[in-house]
Amino acid sequence: MNGIYLSLLLSEIKDQLAGAYIQEILVKDRVLQLVLNENALFISLYPTALGMYIAGVSRRGYDLFKQMSDMAKSCRIVEVIQSDNMPVMKIMLEKSFPTQEQLEIVVSFYAQAPNFSLMAQKRQKNLFARYIQRKPKKSILDLRSTQLASASVDDLVKHIEGIDKKLASELDKQNLASLKAWLEGEAIRPRLLTVDPLHISLFAGKGGKVYDSFNELFCDAIEGFLRTQEDQKAEQQRRSAIRSMKRRLVRLQKKILTPEEIRDLRMRGELILANINKIRKGAKNIRLLDPYRQIEMRIDLDPHLSPQANAQRYFARYKKEKRGQPQLLEQIKVISGEINDLESKVVIPETRVRKRGTETVSTEPFHRFQLKSGSVVLVGKNARTNDALTFKHARPSDYFFHARGVEGAHAILKPNTPRGQRPSRQEIATAASIAAYFSKARKQTRVPVSYTQRKFLKKNKKGKPGSVILMREEVVFVEPELPSKKR
Repeated sequence: MNGIYLSLLLSEIKDQLAGAYIQEILVKDRVLQLVLNENALFISLYPTALGMYIAGVSRRGYDLFKQMSDMAKSCRIVEVIQSDNMPVMKIMLEKSFPTQEQLEIVVSFYAQAPNFSLMAQKRQKNLFARYIQRKPKKSILDLRSTQLASASVDDLVKHIEGIDKKLASELDKQNLASLKAWLEGEAIRPRLLTVDPLHISLFAGKGGKVYDSFNELFCDAIEGFLRTQEDQKAEQQRRSAIRSMKRRLVRLQKKILTPEEIRDLRMRGELILANINKIRKGAKNIRLLDPYRQIEMRIDLDPHLSPQANAQRYFARYKKEKRGQPQLLEQIKVISGEINDLESKVVIPETRVRKRGTETVSTEPFHRFQLKSGSVVLVGKNARTNDALTFKHARPSDYFFHARGVEGAHAILKPNTPRGQRPSRQEIATAASIAAYFSKARKQTRVPVSYTQRKFLKKNKKGKPGSVILMREEVVFVEPELPSKKR
């Protein structure tokens, strides 16, 4: 979260914070919750999802941050301060009982070391050990369009306060003027592009979702990020369980004996008893003739046991294996079924619908593009959903697209054509352009995109999640772009 976004957000929520009393401070991983009178201030300190918002109190999964709660309980928020568009916020507190005291909460949104600190006169409590303090840089309000023309993205980030590389890359003469107007109070409609990592845009463009306020945007974004974290944790647990079950399955499969091998155990015991006089004391093995099959059998012996005891040992193992093999096979069947069930249940975010005023907001696990022909293009949002989209969601007749030779998302074209007919050239070009846009070749003007039907793909088991092997391939060269209508 850069300082500009923090400034624009605070202009919305300052009045709701001023005068509120802190009841307690809750924490869940890297998210804090300052419980106020009727609502709460949520602060996310995940480096890839920095931000905050005001919403109703939620205690599900949160623990009481006792030390900080005891310090801040019943404190009144006097003032919220941000200096020079820096990504640092100070909340000035006043406590009147049991003694009058001035406290200060400092929230640092520096991505390198985000932190939350509660300071009093003689004590200080930090959420994390590392804390960054920096001097303010030049204000963006002092930046002229003539300077902007000659400055690189790195120069802007290094010398201008409150911006990051993403915001700096969007700045031009027109956008700089708009940004200054917004900082001076003009209404703004921010755009949420991705939640993991959290990516916001202030300027009109294609893709993403537009919000009427930063508070609503950060509420959706951080809640979406936390759901993604939960889904990733569930997916890791699923994969760990599969690995553990497969290891157990291998151990059990090594214990499987054929009916002939089980009968051999009994035969070895009988041969030992029939040839006791031939067995020397302390022998480790002996070769004896099986009269039924007319073959010589090598029989291992325990040199510390008598021949009779060695025979009884083989008889005991014969009975054990005869009783246990059916149970072993049933156990292997059950574990194999559990593995298949787990492997078929790839954990991906479900489509979630919630109400915001009179508007229904739907969040899908994939980017969705509706083409004019009625066909649909779905695009994965990360390696996990790429894999789920291609191997769980796509039909064999659907078309798979991926930018050739670079990292990128999986795109699946679900053509609206009669069965057995290929999609049109225009549909293929559009789907390829979308795949190129969601790749690291987005800024190129001519990108090769591989495509084939889903049935000609297989997983690359030795590769990273989402890695595939194309058994058939066609290539089309396109310009990375999105269609005008996105759903």
